[in-house]
Amino acid sequence: MKRGLLGCLLFFAPCAAAQDVESGTPAKSETEIEVVTPGGSKKKLLDTPDSVTTLDRRQIQERMAGQTPDLLEGTTGVYIQHTAAGQGSPFIRGRTGKEIVMLVNGVRFSNSMFRGGPNQYYATIGPDTIERIEVIRGPASVLYGSDALGGVLNIITRKPTFEEAWDYTFGARARFESSSMRKQGGTFAEFGSPHFGGIVDASYADVDELVGGSSIGRQPYTSYEEWGIYGNFGTRWGNHTVDFNYSHFQQHDINRTDRVSPLVANPALLPAPGVGRDKRRLFVWQIDDLAMLNWRYEPDGVVEEMFVDLMYHKVQESLQRIRNNNPNRLEDSNFNVHTLGFRSQAVLNFGTWARLTVGGEVYHDMVNSRSIDIDRTTKEQTNEDGRVQVPDWSSYTSFGIYAQNETTFFDEMLQFRYGVRFSGFRALADVDLNDPQIDGVNTFVTDITGAFAMIYQPIDEVSITLNLSRGFRAPNLDELAASKGFGAGEAIPNPNLDPETQWSVDVGAKMFIPTQDAKSAAPYEATGSLVFFFNYLEDTLIRESLTYQGVDVFRSINGGRGRIFGFEADFGFYLSEVLGWIGLPTDHLFFEGDALGFNANFTYTRGDDLKNDEPIGRIPPVFSEVSMRYSAMNGKLFLEPYMNIVGRQDQYNSSAAGDPRFTPHDAPGYVTFGLRAGWTPCRNVRFNLNIQNIGNRSYHPMGSGTFGTGTNVVLSGEIKW
Repeated sequence: MKRGLLGCLLFFAPCAAAQDVESGTPAKSETEIEVVTPGGSKKKLLDTPDSVTTLDRRQIQERMAGQTPDLLEGTTGVYIQHTAAGQGSPFIRGRTGKEIVMLVNGVRFSNSMFRGGPNQYYATIGPDTIERIEVIRGPASVLYGSDALGGVLNIITRKPTFEEAWDYTFGARARFESSSMRKQGGTFAEFGSPHFGGIVDASYADVDELVGGSSIGRQPYTSYEEWGIYGNFGTRWGNHTVDFNYSHFQQHDINRTDRVSPLVANPALLPAPGVGRDKRRLFVWQIDDLAMLNWRYEPDGVVEEMFVDLMYHKVQESLQRIRNNNPNRLEDSNFNVHTLGFRSQAVLNFGTWARLTVGGEVYHDMVNSRSIDIDRTTKEQTNEDGRVQVPDWSSYTSFGIYAQNETTFFDEMLQFRYGVRFSGFRALADVDLNDPQIDGVNTFVTDITGAFAMIYQPIDEVSITLNLSRGFRAPNLDELAASKGFGAGEAIPNPNLDPETQWSVDVGAKMFIPTQDAKSAAPYEATGSLVFFFNYLEDTLIRESLTYQGVDVFRSINGGRGRIFGFEADFGFYLSEVLGWIGLPTDHLFFEGDALGFNANFTYTRGDDLKNDEPIGRIPPVFSEVSMRYSAMNGKLFLEPYMNIVGRQDQYNSSAAGDPRFTPHDAPGYVTFGLRAGWTPCRNVRFNLNIQNIGNRSYHPMGSGTFGTGTNVVLSGEIKW
């Protein structure tokens, strides 16, 4: 009995030691939320013309996703596909992979080797290192250049704080998932002072095979392990801030499940019953190293802010393959992409007539690649550099300069934003060394793009928006110089590609009604947004079939034309002012400091290939999340049941016919139920629970290499001292 009491005292000691336990003030109002991605600098969310999805630190902790892309699952306008366990690719307005710009702290995470379809690279950023995620839904080519067709996804990592007096914190966290027996642990340390601060974070996870819903059971080839470290150190003197961050993240032994497992959406498309297309298709390791140095200057006056970013990014991928038709041969190939980047920007505020953002950036990719064959019996190795994805020492350089201005009229009732960008791209690859019949890549392309946006705000709580823009995507090394295999056949390079272009229009409205009762625990009364979008695509890349050296192959050409359109909506409200209509207190529901809210979102996207009169490939189905949130003790305790709805998956084109990841045409949709809950007894202790797919339903997300999880109980905890 005494030992049990002592254990409880030791466990809750951090709460007792915390002198600044939260006083019970309501959560920060969403009117005060600022976003930086849409305009390149801080703006209130309601004052931006763009459609934006945001996740803050609290939401990231509550969602408890094992992989960073999964944090966005169920959010407005973002659909997540999993080619394999441990990997996830976001879809925004029907686009994914290299059609979305991926940023970390505003610097390009995307590189010239990103594939056209879903890719796995954003899963190599540890969720515990993230402070905030901002997603622009829609084109943003003025500020972010090539690839920003579907949108921009910006991860803002945790940064040190500068305290009035020296302070430090140590902590540990743990996480468990029942469906995959995922066991994850981490530790971290933070310190702050008036002029110096730092964060160090480390984590490790071991993941067993994923159990699907209902009759699916354990899914083979879905286990893996991963670990990562993150550090950020900064200093602040006056209006100057300098910080340096470095992250290393790696995953081991991730199988490409749609290639090796008979348990995929459509086993009938596999070469033989119960046999995958390969005996082995294994990412032996995927490693990501990212280092960034940032200087920021925020004076008072015309110069609102200036910053300079320097970055080094290294992506490593090692893939082993054993084909069914040659089981004695192990094909071992890998490539490294080294990226050096420079980015600078200034915001000049001249008042209502001009708030000018000007900047420029340069990125240079260098690719090292190799491929060998290993005889599994004799262990003899054979150099097969002619089979590498792109030739060794291929390079890709991109640069851009841009200017964007904001003008306001009638006491900010009417706002205009307009901008222009000039971009250039140079690709070099010695394709002809391996195949003299194909020209070497020595490509230089340029592009000028622009955008215009308007905000009309008749009252403080409502804004009506219009966006007109031209987006583009320059061909990258994966298209210009890659030789590789697909389910549809073998691909050969095409050094003569031009940029894809897109013309876009968005019309939308946003609403935010702040909490009327200052004592209420509700963060707002009501919030919502609705946007209609239409994109017209020209010169899109399509596959051209041809015979090369007696073999049926294909290559990419600029021959496509299409359109993507749809709408996105979200709405949320809290029962606070409404309670006053029926004679109840407006500051709480049952007890002081509690609140009850409802949230829902809905996304519909359609894509038409106007050349071939069929759907554009990989357009996500209708999807929605509906939730109800009850919080008590001013947010220290919450319960949030939720429901995910995915509509009929029927927007497939002819290229999906032989892909086992796609269920038969016109596959039914599905509904899953879940529950998120959490308790924060004090600022130093936190517990979270997320029960996914409570009904244990069997379902398959569009294009994924695995079935969705069965009933999955996720538990996490964090303690600081």
